[in-house]
Amino acid sequence: MNKLSYRQGQLGLLIISLAVLFSSLYFQYVKDMEPCPLCLMQRFCVILAVILSGLAVFSNTMQKQKWFFIAQIVVALAGLYFAGRQLWLQSLTADQLPACLPGLDVLMRYFPWSDVFHALMWGAADCAEVHWQWLGITMAGWSALYFVGLLMVILIYNFLPREAS
Repeated sequence: MNKLSYRQGQLGLLIISLAVLFSSLYFQYVKDMEPCPLCLMQRFCVILAVILSGLAVFSNTMQKQKWFFIAQIVVALAGLYFAGRQLWLQSLTADQLPACLPGLDVLMRYFPWSDVFHALMWGAADCAEVHWQWLGITMAGWSALYFVGLLMVILIYNFLPREAS
């Protein structure tokens, strides 16, 4: 695989990640679906994927490409964790759900940072609410599929043989 196909792959990841990012913004600002803490963390991972793919398009050495590979793997795994956590919360019955928390803006204003961090990492009962589905898959499910796809493409593009730079 030559540099051009590496760049094409990264450009493809950039376009898909931008589509996912703009979709999440559409649901928030047009459809008035306020994101939960786990949704925000997934969006943060998508933003990082956009930045990394955008920078990787212009990487011109194998050394830089290896660093982007590692960073993209970490971002994809983190996003998959947050989507998986949300899917798990959505699978719980009402009596098994953690307590509801106030909105993130209230948490950040009045609560210690440890509580904000806990909400962002573990979610709460509002993360279990399903507001939207397509083809029977929730938004968290589609997010998990995106991160699995991102992970697969990154691994494929980085383990196929390439010409030396």
